[in-house]
Amino acid sequence: MEKNFGSIRDVARETGLSTATISRVMNGSENVSPSTRQKVLEACEKLDYLPNPAARALSTKQSRTIAAIIPTIEHSVFAKYIAAIEKSLDARGYSLVLAISNNKPDEELISARKLLGMGAQAFVLTGAKHTSTLLDLLVRRDVPHIFTSVWNPGNIKPTIGYDNSGLAGKAVEYLASKGHRNITVLHGKTVESDRTVARVEGAKAAASDDISLHFYETDLHVAGGKAATKIALREHPENTAMLCFSDVLALGAYFGLSEAGKDVPKNVSVMGFDNLDWSTEIVPPLTTIDLPASEMGAEVATQIMDLLEKKRELYSVELSSDIIERGSVQDLN
Repeated sequence: MEKNFGSIRDVARETGLSTATISRVMNGSENVSPSTRQKVLEACEKLDYLPNPAARALSTKQSRTIAAIIPTIEHSVFAKYIAAIEKSLDARGYSLVLAISNNKPDEELISARKLLGMGAQAFVLTGAKHTSTLLDLLVRRDVPHIFTSVWNPGNIKPTIGYDNSGLAGKAVEYLASKGHRNITVLHGKTVESDRTVARVEGAKAAASDDISLHFYETDLHVAGGKAATKIALREHPENTAMLCFSDVLALGAYFGLSEAGKDVPKNVSVMGFDNLDWSTEIVPPLTTIDLPASEMGAEVATQIMDLLEKKRELYSVELSSDIIERGSVQDLN
């Protein structure tokens, strides 16, 4: 059955604004008041309106454009991932359009509308937690979408990535095997990332009666890691290891420990999570968990293209991740 979507004139009638104003909002113009922008976006959602070029592209399936929305481009793990997606898409004549959500659901939704307006045929979303408004929008438009950077075979939508909970537990067990019983855990804000939530839960599950974990939430950048490290040293000076759920936080921990006169790993061991490019270059080289960013990007792109071209269903894939042992963890046994 043919679907009837709203037109720009329908939005104009609904809001009492001109079609020119509607166009400025949909094109992201800054020359629109916040209240007007909000009124237009609410009307677009109510009437299920997208710009006409998007409607044509979605109906003909000829745009050969895939959209990806990621939280940030500040960390090289996302750069490797996006580069792998683009390389795989380009080899088969597809294009990638990218948006940054800054870990904000509202920004992710606005970006999705813009990308649909560009005719995106499918969406790659980071993590499995997204607003119902966004997911309903994609379902109504029959736009395929897949969740990445997570692996959860029980999820309603396919997930391609790694077991964040299991890997965090594996990291705790690794430090325990090296004789560390008092461990500081640095992580980003749980409200911003379901991957972080899974890692925190996985670490807690791996702790035993003789292992004490002390968690510190901070901003996911070097300065955040440094600040949290200083607090952790003050509150738990007995801790012999720091497990950081991002290499970026681990680098901050290095700086914080250095300023406190602590040697890595002689005084405090540090373990990361990502295996970013520079983790082999710092002194001492960082022991970390290698996340398969490039493999994930290639798998995601291949599955989406096979769906669009060959009608193959999307399916969940768990990608293997390993601990990379270097010089930042001391064996206390």
